[in-house]
Amino acid sequence: MYKKIIYYQDYKGRKPVKEFIDNLDDKTEGKILATIAFLQLHWKEARRPLVDYIGDKLYELRVHFHSDKVRILYAYMFEDYIVLLHAVRKKTSKILEVDKLKAKKRRIDFEIRYKEGLIKLK
Repeated sequence: MYKKIIYYQDYKGRKPVKEFIDNLDDKTEGKILATIAFLQLHWKEARRPLVDYIGDKLYELRVHFHSDKVRILYAYMFEDYIVLLHAVRKKTSKILEVDKLKAKKRRIDFEIRYKEGLIKLK
């Protein structure tokens, strides 16, 4: 069974991960979208080096090309959903704490607004 992909959307209507992806060149954007689609279908079997658990109910999706690395931080939520929370281009192997914190805050914000009825899942 596949999971539905959702881009986190803040209270102003911004979707940070979607905006990040949309601002990349076409080739990079295509590779990232293909990797997200693969995760959607094969989330159960996905392992390192494609994905990794980074703590606080957060995972990273790893997309590599040439010397460039993109990480999309996400969470599995409400059994059927993958919520894409934060994206970053990086040069080192570690995710910075500031990026983890940003993703964690967005996950918590998403949960709160969902419980308050401000977010509807289809």
